[in-house]
Amino acid sequence: MKHLVPGLSLSLLALSLLGLGHPASAQVAPDAGQQLRELQERPPQLPPEPTLELQLPQDDAGEETTDLDGPTVEVHGFIVSGNLSIDGDTLLAQLDDLAGRDLSLGELENAAARLTRYYRDQGYPLARAYVPAQTIEDGIVEIAVLEGRYGEIDIHNASRLQDPALAPLKRLEPGEPVRAAALERALLLVDQRAGASTRATLRPGDETGTTHLRVGLDPTPLLSGSLEYDNAGNRFTGADRLTGSLGIDSPLGLGDRLDLRLLGTREDQLYYQGAYQLPMGRWGTSLGASYSYMEYELGKDFTELDAHGTSRTTSLFVNQPLIVSRALWLNARLQYDHHRLSDKIGLFDTDNRKRSRVGRFTLDGNARDDLFGGGITSFALTWSHGELDLRTPEERQWDDLTARTHGSFNTFSPSVIRLQRLADRLSLFTRLRAQWADGNLDGSEGLGLGGPYGVRAYPQGEAQGDEGVIANLELRYALTPQWQLSTFLDHGRIRVNHDDWDDSDNRRNLSAAGLGASWASQHWRLDVSSAWRVGNADPQSDDHKAPRLWVQGAYLF
Repeated sequence: MKHLVPGLSLSLLALSLLGLGHPASAQVAPDAGQQLRELQERPPQLPPEPTLELQLPQDDAGEETTDLDGPTVEVHGFIVSGNLSIDGDTLLAQLDDLAGRDLSLGELENAAARLTRYYRDQGYPLARAYVPAQTIEDGIVEIAVLEGRYGEIDIHNASRLQDPALAPLKRLEPGEPVRAAALERALLLVDQRAGASTRATLRPGDETGTTHLRVGLDPTPLLSGSLEYDNAGNRFTGADRLTGSLGIDSPLGLGDRLDLRLLGTREDQLYYQGAYQLPMGRWGTSLGASYSYMEYELGKDFTELDAHGTSRTTSLFVNQPLIVSRALWLNARLQYDHHRLSDKIGLFDTDNRKRSRVGRFTLDGNARDDLFGGGITSFALTWSHGELDLRTPEERQWDDLTARTHGSFNTFSPSVIRLQRLADRLSLFTRLRAQWADGNLDGSEGLGLGGPYGVRAYPQGEAQGDEGVIANLELRYALTPQWQLSTFLDHGRIRVNHDDWDDSDNRRNLSAAGLGASWASQHWRLDVSSAWRVGNADPQSDDHKAPRLWVQGAYLF
């Protein structure tokens, strides 16, 4: 039989004095890991529509003529000239049904228009096929192709970006055919870089079959940020929060960005974060690093414990865009997080220290479509593998007897958001997210059902667990360009511990319904929602407020 060391016994005594012996069914003091995760939660947002301006020459190439009268010629087949990007056999296959027929000049022009449309469907927006002047021999008709190639490429840079930040444009070379996907990718990658907005125009070139690409880069503000208030904090560390954020665009002229964030509550919780991201090369790759520090002191029901602690997190990441277009964007991301967590109980002079090292691989992106009136979908799939090291012998011994979180773990976390247009002012917002794990987790890797971004009738910190699903359904009505009203349904279910280790209820199901309103102007934003519980599940980490009110206000600059 294992014997508990004195320090562990004191910790257990502190928990028992506050009625914390049943972690799945009673109030549980939020540790540093859980608080860190809650601080990193942000309102669900869809990416803004790309601001890239791209003007393509307009022509009627590809349209078929209706004038099919006139002399005809017996056509046995076709040859194609000028095609370098698509092989001749593929192009001739588009004309198979025309061989062996008598065709008028109008019908031959329609055959060329068919190849023009095929080229453009393959992503060559300036390609044009035509019937050149010729003497037809043996019934073989030539169709010539102008694929549309770059002549001059002119970059007018009025922004702070230096030449290395414009590397994606270097993939566009004079003499190469204009491909819509490659052009859009290069322009969007530059437009995404901090410090510039991008516009581009294609005009006829000096030589037949060429086009002049002119790219303009305009400066964006050096500084941006916000001052925010919300009541989304954990009640034991302070529900009322003030947050200041500052972003510095391209401080080195490389399309880089520095972000700073400071958050504080009235219950002695402070959180600092700094992040830096640097794009590199022609392919849109970016490298980044961040560091955060959090300190807290528990109040309310846990004041007598003198419970306080800290978290320190260092993160490194690399991000690689895989598909880049205005219709679909797909990223791959590798990230390494190093957490150092400390939870102290001053009343008993205990210090539980943890170290967590986690590698994460994420595929995320967004897609825009015209389905059922149009909408946008945002999605993410994240697989995490980590190692939790309990540094305090007493904590490790207690963990061996209970949750057994020490050691390696894996989680899989998918999420999807859909904003669907229903009518001119009416839209449907849907969000679904989940997490699965292969064992019991530390609070820094768990999932919580409560809070303003979960089941909104329950407080932040409610129903923490290792695995779960949260669904939000919200009907939105744009009353004016500034005001929006909404009604919503939320549901979540959680598995508190992947592996049961006590006799308490290991599952919880929470549901809510509510109303919301939001107002936004150029520099101000206000969001208010009110939620009521659906069902008989009472909150365990707060009193039975009904309805529960959430408020967020921000000044943007």
